[in-house]
Amino acid sequence: MKKLLVVLSLFVFSAGAWAEEVMVNSKDAKIRSGPGTSYAILWKPNLYTPLEVLAKHQDWYAVRDLEKDVGWVNSGSVSKGRGAIVSEKVIDVHESGDANSRVVYQAPKNYTFKITEDKEGWAKVVDADGESGWIQKKGVWTGVGAVEEKKQAKGAKKEKKDGKKPKKSAKEQKHGEQKKSE
Repeated sequence: MKKLLVVLSLFVFSAGAWAEEVMVNSKDAKIRSGPGTSYAILWKPNLYTPLEVLAKHQDWYAVRDLEKDVGWVNSGSVSKGRGAIVSEKVIDVHESGDANSRVVYQAPKNYTFKITEDKEGWAKVVDADGESGWIQKKGVWTGVGAVEEKKQAKGAKKEKKDGKKPKKSAKEQKHGEQKKSE
């Protein structure tokens, strides 16, 4: 087993030739240090957290998150749907996929969503409480390919600095809890 972990570790840290994205579909999901329930729990991701799949061993995926932390998750705790996690300080959740539409609420860093539709730089989303709206994709990480999207977003942000301070979040829920060890 130790030999298998070493080989998989080498693959995990190499270029993501096999990379795909999944999202957490269970409130009880756990990211572990190895592929099995006997391994230590590294953290508990929020519902709809996007993860990049790096390798697979039986019913377990080796995954990487927004912060590039790596661990293992049981395949029953994730699905092929698309999730998104807020990568900026705060983003606006709009009534429609238009920057001029009404802001329904604001989501803080690490807030997670399930993506239900895409539209030219926008995503229709639903959160863990069932609230839906539209977000600009440049403010979130979605897994595979998201590193390049984030670089492009940062470049656009530098070009359009307006000096406005972000508004405080209208939601009091804490979807962005720090990762915990158990």
